[in-house]
Amino acid sequence: MTAPLAYTLPDLPYDHSALAPHLSAQLMHLHHGKHHAAYVTGANETVERLNEAEPWQVPGLEQSLAFHLGGHLLHSLFWDNLSPNTGQEITGELRAAIIDSFHSVEQFTTLFTNALNTVQGSGWAVLSWESLGQRLVVQQVKDHDGAHVAASQPIIVADGWEHAYYLDYHNEKARWAAAFFQLADWETAARRFDTARNVKALA
Repeated sequence: MTAPLAYTLPDLPYDHSALAPHLSAQLMHLHHGKHHAAYVTGANETVERLNEAEPWQVPGLEQSLAFHLGGHLLHSLFWDNLSPNTGQEITGELRAAIIDSFHSVEQFTTLFTNALNTVQGSGWAVLSWESLGQRLVVQQVKDHDGAHVAASQPIIVADGWEHAYYLDYHNEKARWAAAFFQLADWETAARRFDTARNVKALA
């Protein structure tokens, strides 16, 4: 009997064409059905290989798991923090926390946009709750797993890999960054924030 897969590709919470004109249906089909699906497959295959790995194989397989599982988790968050209900405002306690951490919503927006636009090669911009300092932080995550703050909880994530935008925006990454803020689902982000700030700091 075959063991169940550890990870599965989630359905999109909206139609592939729902985010147009900011993201086309063709791009969404490729991004979700090909790229995200490949990370799910890679994570499952790596888990199986780790179960039977020789000691010398473990370091490379652990890196493979971090890469593929990080890609799966970040993409799953990404789909859920995009919305056809465009142009949402940041409100409530999340807005207050952003102002407390970054002095203003405008400064946060600038920092997050710069993080997305300047990530070297492939990576993500991530707004996270850092429980030890009890504050929000903006991070650049290299690829899917590098340069993140341990134990921080993602609140909203933006994909800076070329496959996330190139079909629609070509090399104009700044246009994609502007479009992301039109698509960002701040209601979902607020729910994540409420959950994250109630998690006890590890130290």
